[in-house]
Amino acid sequence: MKRSRKPQLRLLPSRAGKLDLVGGELAWDFANTSSGRGSPSQQEHLRDFASLMQWTEHARVMAPSDCGFARAAMDGHPKRSRALFTRALAARELIWTIGTALAEQRPVSATLSASLTALHAESLRFAEMKVRDGVYIWTWDPRRNVEAAILGPIALSALTLLMQKDLSRTKRCAGLDCGWLFFDATKNSRRRWCEMRVCGNRAKVRAARMRQKLAGTI
Repeated sequence: MKRSRKPQLRLLPSRAGKLDLVGGELAWDFANTSSGRGSPSQQEHLRDFASLMQWTEHARVMAPSDCGFARAAMDGHPKRSRALFTRALAARELIWTIGTALAEQRPVSATLSASLTALHAESLRFAEMKVRDGVYIWTWDPRRNVEAAILGPIALSALTLLMQKDLSRTKRCAGLDCGWLFFDATKNSRRRWCEMRVCGNRAKVRAARMRQKLAGTI
């Protein structure tokens, strides 16, 4: 008897370099580099160091010239680039887990917050404080450390969300097979979708079809 094989998910091309940045915060946009988590249509957009750099440049984590330096620094060093990519994915999953807890209005565990703090502290070893537009900010230069230049701003964004933002405003998109995280900056805090024109419109179409179906049974 032949064993039935489970259908393989079709791996679509990565959209790392053109994903919609709708999270409202860098940390949530980073978490959203995996689409449809837990659903049959889940797609992973970060697949290697190259796609990580595509997203890094797209999300303006670093200037294009700095991204060019980072790519050149890792060129010809596959083990280093793979190790950096693995740590970046681990950081993303940490941030996604924290964001999901906030969206579900659950406490963030001490273990998670400690891990985020450690990630931030490690990145700060390579950071500099500079004045921009009359404000002091942390900056990272990939010439000092490529990994810190990528993950430093992201970790800082996540930590700032935990410390300074209204925690109830971190939400997950209600769209079917979406679940992207976003910071709801609306006045009434009633935003439901990552993007109204995408998930919101899809929900409207499904609701209209359901109403038509129900009307046909009367």
